Amino acid sequence: MKPGIRERLCQELTEFFAQRMGISGETEVKIFDDLILLRWKGALPPAEIEMGAMKAGRLLIQEVNDKVCQELQPNLNSLLQAITGLHLLDVGVGLFWKRREKVFLLTMSDTVGSEHR
Repeated sequence: MKPGIRERLCQELTEFFAQRMGISGETEVKIFDDLILLRWKGALPPAEIEMGAMKAGRLLIQEVNDKVCQELQPNLNSLLQAITGLHLLDVGVGLFWKRREKVFLLTMSDTVGSEHR
């Protein structure tokens, strides 16, 4: 893997999602071959936590987060392509209520960090 790519991804992805989704908290990036995992601790605000107490609320919040990720995919692809030289194939988000976390899964077109340019 290219030196510094994980740190750059963490910084750029944190900025990207903070600006577009209005979330804050501690972030961490892990790379597994063609998968980028962005873990965002404390990303669920109190209102979403409260709505998440009901199944219908959890489903609604998940649906909204999925929709937002799909709408952001073209811009996210441009950002990731500039950093990695790869295309974003898919983006998903998992919500973890008890830990107030969001985990974004970004599937890339090839192994992240190898020489593609």
